[in-house]
Amino acid sequence: MKLEVKWLKAGLGLLSASLLLVACGNAGSSESGSSSTSVDAPSSETSSSSADGEKVELTFWHAMTGPQGDALTRLVNDFNKSQDKYTVVEQNQGDYNTLAQSVTAAAVSGDLPTMSQLTATDVVEYASNDLLLPISDDLLAANDFTQEDIDDVYEGFWGSTQYNGERYAMPFSKSTRVMYYNQDLLDEYGVEVPETWEDVTALGELMVEAGDDAYAMGFENGFEMEWETMARQNGSDFIDAEAGTASVNDEAAVEALTIIKDALDNGYARTAGEDGYMSTPFANGATALYIGSSAGMGFVEEGAAESGINWAVAEIPTLNDTELTLFAGNDLGLFADASEDEQAGFVAFTNFLLEPENTGFWSMETGYLPVRQSALEDETYATYLEENPQYQAATEELAYGTSSETFVGYGEFRNQVVAVMEEIAVNGADPQEVLDNLQAEVEEILADNQ
Repeated sequence: MKLEVKWLKAGLGLLSASLLLVACGNAGSSESGSSSTSVDAPSSETSSSSADGEKVELTFWHAMTGPQGDALTRLVNDFNKSQDKYTVVEQNQGDYNTLAQSVTAAAVSGDLPTMSQLTATDVVEYASNDLLLPISDDLLAANDFTQEDIDDVYEGFWGSTQYNGERYAMPFSKSTRVMYYNQDLLDEYGVEVPETWEDVTALGELMVEAGDDAYAMGFENGFEMEWETMARQNGSDFIDAEAGTASVNDEAAVEALTIIKDALDNGYARTAGEDGYMSTPFANGATALYIGSSAGMGFVEEGAAESGINWAVAEIPTLNDTELTLFAGNDLGLFADASEDEQAGFVAFTNFLLEPENTGFWSMETGYLPVRQSALEDETYATYLEENPQYQAATEELAYGTSSETFVGYGEFRNQVVAVMEEIAVNGADPQEVLDNLQAEVEEILADNQ
């Protein structure tokens, strides 16, 4: 069946990839965390689909490579062996840019797969182009994914799957922001692990006064997630996609960006610069703190092992005494030309992936978060956290994590936000001025896509 494509933004693939890489770790590398479980490279043999009486073939496009790809292949093969109705055929499409480009080309040619990994940007863009099927409660219930299962998924993960009040994807590989800290530097200044942005500023003042070459805080070159997090912690209304309103230049949002700008200007914080990602400078002792993705923990662990720093992980600092963190990563979507049998197979496969022991396995192997609350009660995963306490902080944030509000044109908005952060970091722009400009731009985007 060939689907009519109303429009697809030219920058969709690039933006989708950039959002996921910001969330998941260093570009061009496998964003795996340290693991206590090894995965043997499984066989890629699968049964082919055919006529009545044989397994229904489900094609699955993804961008997982390295240890993540091995872990996904293991899960796919385990699913295929677990039942006799469906065969999932996984097809790696390269990186996330290439995956998005492949989906766009397949939409035009009418040769879409059954399902694919999707970023939050992909969900709204594809759903608004009628490329995805809604994943209704009835569809889930008819295929043994119960209301109890829905409720067991952390509520904040559902946000990135929504468009126009309907669910268009199922949560899969999810990450959040955590704060890495250098215990040796904190001990040198006699301070506890910062819990608030006031604590971070106080540490910065101590280190600057001491003439320390190291900085208190490290940001990625793109720190738009930190700004949005702080703005929303501070009470900003930010964006209400359903109402079509934005308040990205309200007092709370300006105050949050001012804190970041002041930290950079006063020498309390730095960005990654030419290193690309802050995990390397942090691991080399360049900062006492670093806010980054939980899925990038493996990079910190590897670098710290070489440099010998004493590091650990904490929940991110609060502003205005509010606990809030942003989830990122990707979900799984079902394309609109899937047959009824394929729809049922999609639910069966995602149900399998989200079983507590399987989402726990995925977390242990890749550094992503477990999607279901009951995974934390799984004995294997609980033992893993005891043996790898650096992963504990991310799981503690699951209860108050949320997703950014997405909407048609969201990719364009995020590009504008990235440009604003660059104006702050590179050109020392005025927070109120740049956010006033951003407000006008997002209002136009929202109006154009009503």
